[in-house]
Amino acid sequence: MTARPSKIMLVESDPRLLEMLVDSVTRRFDAQVTCAAAAEAALDVELFEPHDLFVSRVDLPGIDGIELAERVLSVRRRPFILMADHPTLAQAVGGLRAGALDFFAKPFDLGQLLTAMDRGLYAYREARQQQQRQRQLRGLVRRVIRQRRDLNERVDLICRDLVGAHRRLMARVLQTEA
Repeated sequence: MTARPSKIMLVESDPRLLEMLVDSVTRRFDAQVTCAAAAEAALDVELFEPHDLFVSRVDLPGIDGIELAERVLSVRRRPFILMADHPTLAQAVGGLRAGALDFFAKPFDLGQLLTAMDRGLYAYREARQQQQRQRQLRGLVRRVIRQRRDLNERVDLICRDLVGAHRRLMARVLQTEA
């Protein structure tokens, strides 16, 4: 089974930075990249097409990146990276409390951002594989329990048949002796 390509959502209102991010991400990852200029647009897309990783600017028009992280991560845990032009300590703390994997201050080293994305995707894939293994194990345990119950019922039935046959045999022996 081949792994499906990762889905990455980039939420950035600066078209030049967005273009640079898309170029770098598509070169580095085997991924489907979705772009949005505002949090509302990202949420609309996310509703119908969930993504494996989010990279979002903090200072967005309307809903900010921290609230976007809270909303997205409340539905399903996944890597979320925030970026800000002039971040405040409150923004950094708020982003990390919301569940962001990392927080980058602009201008940032693109290599470091891509490395953080790579780490996040790797951890996300590992967590999903672990969940899948756990689901398979639970299914196997359920099947074993079901088969054990069925086997116990069959053994009980056989035991009852043997006891009944033994009683009938004893009754015949007692009738022939009498």
